[in-house]
Amino acid sequence: MATELNCSSSSEEQQVGLHQINQIPKYYSNEKVFFVVKTNSLERTYPYVNYGSNWQLFLPNMNSESGIISSLLAARNFVVRIGILYEHKSSAQIFYGTGLLLTDRFVLTCSHNFDVVEWGKEKVSHSKITICFGDPANESLFSLPNPSPLLIEATLVRRGLCADNISDYDYTESSSTDLALLELTRSATHLEENACFNPKLTSSSFLSNNYVINSTLYVIGYNGELKDPDQLTPYKYLNGFSNLSVNKLNLYHNVNCKSVSVGRLINPCMTDRYGAHDCTTLPGSSGSLMIDSNGKFIGLHIGVTNSRRGKKDEMFFTEETFNRFIPIYSKEFRCFINETILPSINNDTLLKNWTDVSTQDMND
Repeated sequence: MATELNCSSSSEEQQVGLHQINQIPKYYSNEKVFFVVKTNSLERTYPYVNYGSNWQLFLPNMNSESGIISSLLAARNFVVRIGILYEHKSSAQIFYGTGLLLTDRFVLTCSHNFDVVEWGKEKVSHSKITICFGDPANESLFSLPNPSPLLIEATLVRRGLCADNISDYDYTESSSTDLALLELTRSATHLEENACFNPKLTSSSFLSNNYVINSTLYVIGYNGELKDPDQLTPYKYLNGFSNLSVNKLNLYHNVNCKSVSVGRLINPCMTDRYGAHDCTTLPGSSGSLMIDSNGKFIGLHIGVTNSRRGKKDEMFFTEETFNRFIPIYSKEFRCFINETILPSINNDTLLKNWTDVSTQDMND
């Protein structure tokens, strides 16, 4: 193994790797699935279950009346799937992400979801962004010949901080802040008028940066469907993944549906900008919202950290590879609130909630 691998850290933490197959860009996996040694099984996500007019969520060893369940159910309506269309000559490709509706007109997500792609020898920027609040939100809903009425077009308000100066033809560099704000061309009708996302989720809670290592975290988002066995390549050196298959990962992650992944806080502040966690995810989940063990919004899931590159430039994971997130208490997130969220959105309740976040003493 030592002669085959280059053990230097890759730059995937912020970017999504690209390779060329028939001149159509495809993504390397930039999300990690986790294996539970104690139970000798893969981690899985838990879907929301519809009972007529009500949605329920069933998590292992948790009462349906618990505060965590209430927070996860309260957050569900604000999670949307994002389709990003790239066109080159007569070809088209759609990539997917997840976003958080702040109001019925604005979506918070990750900047790298809109990175330029290398198509053949050309750099191609996205040509259209659409969001879908359906559950499930199958890829067929985003199809070009017959777009679903559940789709709403969106435009980018900003990627990163003002100082990052990220254009449509740029990658989101590791030194940039991986946040973006979208504005919808019409209101999301499934939300009540003037509804907005409250980062505290419960009126009695406070945001804090005092998080305990190994405390429970929850990721709410959409996992995309894996189709290519090459997407399993990053796991080839990990114990417990010898019988891994695309079908098994798709089944365990409730692809194309809103679902909840349960994991642990690995590092609350891996850098000044990001923290690490081991909630299991598949590609398409970047921009998923994260909730802590008290049922409060903690930040946005972004992708993997600390993966490696082989000599042939293939990405692979190690036992030290985790997923990462940008915490709401980070300086960069709070700067994005002040620079982009607050000036863009005319909603008194949201302004109060998010102004409180940007000014609150995070040692509360």
